[in-house]
Amino acid sequence: MGKTYGYVRICPYGQEIENQLATLQDMQVPEKNIFMDRMTDSSDSYPQYHRLLKKIKANDLLYIKNLDTLGMDYAEIGQQWRVLTMEKKADIVVLDMPQLDTRRGKTQFDRLVADLVLVMLEYAPSAEWAARKQRQKEGIAKARQRGVQFGRPSLPLPDNFEQVYRMWQEKKINGEKAAELCHMSKALFYRRTHERRELNEAPWQDKNKIRSHRQEQG
Repeated sequence: MGKTYGYVRICPYGQEIENQLATLQDMQVPEKNIFMDRMTDSSDSYPQYHRLLKKIKANDLLYIKNLDTLGMDYAEIGQQWRVLTMEKKADIVVLDMPQLDTRRGKTQFDRLVADLVLVMLEYAPSAEWAARKQRQKEGIAKARQRGVQFGRPSLPLPDNFEQVYRMWQEKKINGEKAAELCHMSKALFYRRTHERRELNEAPWQDKNKIRSHRQEQG
């Protein structure tokens, strides 16, 4: 019997983590063997999943909540299923689909069932998955309308920024000296001055949008 792992992939706008982690703990998955990635609407990279792939070996066991933990469409899920079960020779248990448990015997019939699962995953229509991704985007948009912020928040400006900014505008100091006084890199100082000008020049009704965009961009 090999090691036991768990993998969780969650969307960024409120999908509960606690229930999934509690379920994995009920399956006796050690905390150090639980890997988790957050899905985004702009990134397809899952660093914790790739860490898991480097660690998992033959006869290890992987618990996942549902099939879409492994990918955004049937083809990707089928590909990752092959990697885990055929290349890595690990077992998978899909908690939401108890019939998908590769520990259930290693007979020719079991291999046939596994192959049929792969065929279904790779060739089934992907409309449902596209709809799910669209629902995620709509959920993110609604969350943003409610004021939920995504991404890294902007660091607060130093207390002396306005004074230094005016000195720089009046050409009393250069950008390098201004950045030094604000304890910023030169690139960050110029970025903040650009944002400052953009905010001052925008119509009043657009300023909140600019602030929101700056917070999202970090």
